[in-house]
Amino acid sequence: MDIASASAAVQAATSGSQSSTASAALAGNFDTFLKLLTTQLQHQDPTNPMSSDQFTQQLVQMSGVEQSIQTNRNLETLITAYSMQNANLSVSLLGKEVTGSGTGTLLTDGAASWSFAVAKDAPDTTLQVINSDGATVYTEKMDASTGDHTFSWDGKDSKGNELADGTYFLKVTANGADGSPVAVDTRTTGLVTAIDLSTTDPLLTVNGAQIRYSQITAVKEPEPAG
Repeated sequence: MDIASASAAVQAATSGSQSSTASAALAGNFDTFLKLLTTQLQHQDPTNPMSSDQFTQQLVQMSGVEQSIQTNRNLETLITAYSMQNANLSVSLLGKEVTGSGTGTLLTDGAASWSFAVAKDAPDTTLQVINSDGATVYTEKMDASTGDHTFSWDGKDSKGNELADGTYFLKVTANGADGSPVAVDTRTTGLVTAIDLSTTDPLLTVNGAQIRYSQITAVKEPEPAG
């Protein structure tokens, strides 16, 4: 193994996701690096010694790798702190009424509603209500102007049949006058009934569907039962 190989080995160690693993690899390879460097200095050609620039470059290379590992360790610490903060804040939303970007809502006693916003006028807008099996049960056309809209559904399919209560999803496809797609943000409001903390951005179950903590736009205490 030469100096370049030792440095390459250390560089490879830093490519892992865990800084602790990279640190262990660095310690072993740094010892090898020093032995090789010392041997290189002892056996260099006296008539053509290694230049100070060369020597400095090798030391800087090892130092840079060490700093890179420390940076990765600091980032891992920040990510862990961020995840813990999000977890604590999201848990506090359990049982609260939230509004956020999402397509799922609950049909209860023949009533369900969504809100959505279109980025610009979309005269060719299609609303599709989809059940939990992924089948479209109701379709409606509308001329949507720029801004916020509310869609209320009576729980009946396109043939007028009443559907069972449960979770349904709204798909909004909006097109401008020239046929080009228009951006749509669909929002849902409901109680947080469960929280999945397995990711850095916790998943909240609202109206039987999951939305991300980062997608929550409003929180309030639920209305007292009448």
